[in-house]
Amino acid sequence: MDDEKILNKLRELRAKDPDFSKGRVFSAVSSPPLEVALDAFKIFADTNALDEHLFSATGELERECISWLGNLLHNPKAAGYITTGGTEANMFALWAARESSKNKNEIIVPESAHYSIEKIARVMNLKINYTGLDENFRADVSEIESKINDKTLAVIATAGTPSLEMIDPVAKINELCDNIFLHVDAAFGGFVIPFLDRKIPFDFKLSNVSSITIDPHKMGLAPFPSGAVILRSSKLLKNLKILPPYLPIETYTLLGSRSGGAIASTWATFKSLGFAGYKKIVSGCMENTKFFCRELKVRGFELLTEPDLNCIGIKIDNEKIVKKLEYVGWKISMNHKPKSLRIVVMPHVNKEDILAFIDDMEKIAGVNK
Repeated sequence: MDDEKILNKLRELRAKDPDFSKGRVFSAVSSPPLEVALDAFKIFADTNALDEHLFSATGELERECISWLGNLLHNPKAAGYITTGGTEANMFALWAARESSKNKNEIIVPESAHYSIEKIARVMNLKINYTGLDENFRADVSEIESKINDKTLAVIATAGTPSLEMIDPVAKINELCDNIFLHVDAAFGGFVIPFLDRKIPFDFKLSNVSSITIDPHKMGLAPFPSGAVILRSSKLLKNLKILPPYLPIETYTLLGSRSGGAIASTWATFKSLGFAGYKKIVSGCMENTKFFCRELKVRGFELLTEPDLNCIGIKIDNEKIVKKLEYVGWKISMNHKPKSLRIVVMPHVNKEDILAFIDDMEKIAGVNK
């Protein structure tokens, strides 16, 4: 097959999936990446971040990315690396926790935590002690406190829960974790909360936060794959380092070979947008979220709770309504727990899209609102 046929086939296949530019994708936690990021990926596509001895520039770019994220999260001395996404970052954090305290094997996990935590616990043979949520679907601090014992390895808090993007009361959870590894999964919220006008404590400003997951390929607008795990201190790496017999350098990352292209594109995104660029994007998303909520209420729809971030849970448990909305072209998703229609107001969503969606939902839902 010649190159043009290959590309045409790929274009044909891509056309089967939704196009973000048409504004009807309300279920994604990603948006189209910047062109400069895609160009950066191509420049470094043939580099392997594992072999920094050979590809030193990739290592330099990665260190700059971690420094940028560390400063964003109030920790200029942060350690960490660019991962494939939140699952790898969460796993690395719990691996670092276990290697620093091998006599403990229980983790405390609110019910709203990302499903990757359950997968990781199975792989690492960790026992999960689940805790409930409060009336606004945030972690119940009193339940977490009641579950802490001498076998507790780590506590998980989430800054942007997967179903509703609610922010757990991390500051209160922090107070319970003097001698316990506290991991904050801010895969989504990490690129929203720092740019809000209201200050919500969730990062290394809190004394007991040990690690944070943050995904540039979500609200950071970098191309896939681009996650990150950020540690309070490089001391947490000392038990993780391995010297490959065929390389002159130590490595500590969960994966071996890693894409230099992903690192370069992440770096390019940070440089292109900067703090001011991200603040403008987040402000737009939050303004559209508030607009969305007002319009829903005016039309008689109910919210599960007032949103913390740019995600809305609508009280609709009729899956036929969802299927009808999908039939007329909307890309949406249903929360199974809590049962609701989940809407994510990403940068590609505008007010015209919002009004068109609510018009269709009002026609379809009718008296089932």
